[in-house]
Amino acid sequence: MLMNNTLKKLLDLQNLDKEIIEIQREKNNVIKKLRDEQICYQQAADDQFSKKENKNQMEIDKKKLELDVEDAELKIKHLEGNQKLVKKNDAYQALSKEIKAAQEAKVKAEEDLANHIQQTEENSVDLEKGKTQVDEIKKDLLKKADEVKVQLLEIQGKSKRYKLIRKDVVKEINDKYISAYNNLYEKRAPKIIVQANNSMCGGCHISLPAQIIADIMSLNDGDALVTCKNCGRILYIENNEALAG
Repeated sequence: MLMNNTLKKLLDLQNLDKEIIEIQREKNNVIKKLRDEQICYQQAADDQFSKKENKNQMEIDKKKLELDVEDAELKIKHLEGNQKLVKKNDAYQALSKEIKAAQEAKVKAEEDLANHIQQTEENSVDLEKGKTQVDEIKKDLLKKADEVKVQLLEIQGKSKRYKLIRKDVVKEINDKYISAYNNLYEKRAPKIIVQANNSMCGGCHISLPAQIIADIMSLNDGDALVTCKNCGRILYIENNEALAG
């Protein structure tokens, strides 16, 4: 007997477990994709928040620059007033130099203010574009979140069906075989039961002794399962062609 009833049921169990693993992988992928979308949205939202903070700071800086211009104008007026009162030429010349320096400072302050206003306007345009982009990303994220809810419900339903079938299959297998299978599952999943193709283990591909092949071929229900001495996987032979080579 090349494959007894117990091995057939264990193979059914292994196939079910492979499906359950695949379903879990599908679930993980769906969740990961949504999380990636959430991260993208959060990054865009954080970037937009930083732009808003920068805009607020630029408004504060603008007021400071405006004050610099006003201070320069007041200083010039004050110096010009003083100049009108002086009688000595030396004092007059000294004030002229101060007035010139103050005028240059005013020009510089006005240029700084003009540049700042231009930068503020450009940033405002960029901020508005960013807001539109964040809104679009959020809209897409909410749509995908709804789609993921549907997908997860479908996956959950499929997983539940396979697990119920698995429970029925387990009931048909002796506890000692289930125990052996479960122990291997922790170490070798999803390949727990493998064919002895061409007298080689289908798991680790080590060459199998002739006695192992003979034990597999003579296996009856109730017998101890034949395992690979190297990797511990349960071995079976489906047909005589598997012995070729």
